[in-house]
Amino acid sequence: MKLAFALLFAMTLAATPLSPVWPNVFWQPFNEKTVHPQAGVHYNTGTYYYNYNLPASRVDRSNGQYDSFCGIGGPYANKDTPCTHFVVGGNRYLYYPDLNQCCYCCNSTMGCGVLLPNWMQNATYINTEVHEGILTYKWEKTGGQQNYLYETVNNVPTSRVTVSIYEEPDNFMDFSHRNETLPNGIMNLPSICNLQNTCNWGFCQNLR
Repeated sequence: MKLAFALLFAMTLAATPLSPVWPNVFWQPFNEKTVHPQAGVHYNTGTYYYNYNLPASRVDRSNGQYDSFCGIGGPYANKDTPCTHFVVGGNRYLYYPDLNQCCYCCNSTMGCGVLLPNWMQNATYINTEVHEGILTYKWEKTGGQQNYLYETVNNVPTSRVTVSIYEEPDNFMDFSHRNETLPNGIMNLPSICNLQNTCNWGFCQNLR
């Protein structure tokens, strides 16, 4: 009986699972490592909020200095300050709460919209892998760089929990527990954010 169960378990792991699909609503804290050729290796923490029913998303970082949108190439490249990405109404805004600053970066037609729940639909399944001490499915999707998604093992895609998203060679995000009830008002765009005040630097400027 034990041998039969072990064989069945091995066959299940060997089969190609269904492509990843996020639940429509969730949030997860993360730890992030960024690697910059000139600035070196840096670490920060944050939280990812997602609500595709709106659709909207929010990413808080304890320090946006080395984020490719918030810091690098912009006026806050040398300033250790929190930064939040708000994607609301198809527009992406960068909000600096400690500085009481906000600017419009780009929109969904430029590739700055909310990720689809099945954004990894065409990803290549690599294999199962023990990652961060957790048995995971590992997926790879090539964009501007090599993107890897690690998620918990489950036959139902929306029941899997994201463990890590690695954009090699410069960005590594490790996630912790997932909660599928968002805090009230978490997607509310700060009143100082508007389309007229644009982020005229770095990625934001290049996308326009």
